[in-house]
Amino acid sequence: MKKKKIIISIFIIIILILSIVILYKITTKISESKNVNTTNTETSSLKELPKPEISGGARGELGIDKNINEATIDEYLNREDSVYRDMRMLEDPGNYENIGGDRFLSGYIEGFEVIPLPYIIPVTDLPSEVGNTYTGTTLFRNEDGKYIANYEESMEIIEQVFPKDKVIFLMCGGGGYSGMTKNFLVSLGWNEDKIYNTGGYWYYKGNHSINIKKKIDGVVSYDFDSVPYHNIEFDKLTKSANYKDPEVKVTELKINTSKIEIEEGNSFQLNVIVLPNEATNKEVKWTSSNNAVASVNEKGLVSGIKKGTATITAESVDSNKKIVCEVTVKEKELSNRIKLDNISKEANEFGTYNLNDISREYYDNVENPDNKQKYYNINEDGSYSANELWREEYRKHEERMNQAQQKRIEIFNKLIAEKKSFILLIQSKECETREYSVLEGTEKILKQNKYSYIKIGTPTLNGDQILEKSNLDTSKLGGGSVAIIKNGKIYASINPNIDSIKNDTENQNWLSKYIEIR
Repeated sequence: MKKKKIIISIFIIIILILSIVILYKITTKISESKNVNTTNTETSSLKELPKPEISGGARGELGIDKNINEATIDEYLNREDSVYRDMRMLEDPGNYENIGGDRFLSGYIEGFEVIPLPYIIPVTDLPSEVGNTYTGTTLFRNEDGKYIANYEESMEIIEQVFPKDKVIFLMCGGGGYSGMTKNFLVSLGWNEDKIYNTGGYWYYKGNHSINIKKKIDGVVSYDFDSVPYHNIEFDKLTKSANYKDPEVKVTELKINTSKIEIEEGNSFQLNVIVLPNEATNKEVKWTSSNNAVASVNEKGLVSGIKKGTATITAESVDSNKKIVCEVTVKEKELSNRIKLDNISKEANEFGTYNLNDISREYYDNVENPDNKQKYYNINEDGSYSANELWREEYRKHEERMNQAQQKRIEIFNKLIAEKKSFILLIQSKECETREYSVLEGTEKILKQNKYSYIKIGTPTLNGDQILEKSNLDTSKLGGGSVAIIKNGKIYASINPNIDSIKNDTENQNWLSKYIEIR
């Protein structure tokens, strides 16, 4: 009896075990069935993509899609068959604030990865208000409408970032960069029906925006480190056999003056600085708004024609950057002009007492190596010391210098006493420090016009003392380097602290106010 009870117990245990196994299998089947149904439901709910269709109007000109754009992109996020690319730079050199945008990547849509289009291809045809974007090295360059790889890895990078077997959703700030990207990819063989230009983040109002711009206590910052960013490190790439340095566009022009006044018949040299210095094409085109009043040649030389006003424009050839100068042409003032006296005889005689020549003759003699033993004693240590003969030669030199100086003073005082009108050039150390030498420029102009003049001052000899010992009233000289003497008195002078004369043209304009210049 006891044995029978044991058998029954074992049977019951076996029945329980089998029941548990059967129940587990049934439960597993139900679970698998639920999973299959769930997966089928998710797959069936994946929204069907409409064929890309360009919007109308201005948005269509940028290539923004009519159906999938800023307003609807939320419905197409997180697709496994797609990639999402934002084509902006983290900080764009272009001034997008001028068109209501933001040159900083202040935010992006969740799921999008950022890769800057200006690093891929040269960007062109931006709105004039924006100016230029990045103009440096790019993966590809455009020659006659065809994209050419600058690096051996260029195509490989593009294929990794924009896989051909995926649907590609593109976005940027306003839609322009993403439109350029689609055109670029299609030109390389990508299927245009699998690429959508979804427009601009600036106009996105959906629920998946990730803000990068932060403002704390009035201080604005950008958390660029959190951006899923594809950087292109050009220094780690291999230049292709067809590599060419990027064309650097002109970004700015600067002019030496924005307003000038000149007399009829006079001219003025305008100079323009082209920025950046490494710009590929620095050519500038000059034009005048009124050639009957003021003309300008290809080098920026403005000529006054008749009384009136005109605008001179300098424009860069490669990027249409402009800068202007307003010109006022006045009637030629002749009442200030004087007739210079012929002082060629006095000028020639003045020149014969050239202190520099006298000094050079002396030093060429006593410092000549062949005359060392004549004018110097050799000391026990091998050094040289001047002997009595040297001292005698030096005394004679000083006497000649004093006599020449005295003769120059007499000639100069004679011109003043006779109330002659002539040009006086005053050489000084200040003249040597100027970027443009007014003294040398005036001397050249006077020689071209065959005018005689008096030139005094020798900085290497601690200054000529003619002015100090002359009968000329120098109170009106003002430290000038050029003076016009009329009737033995200073009539006009160039004061380096006031008269900013930077070239021969400006120098000639100043002289022509007072004397006849051809």
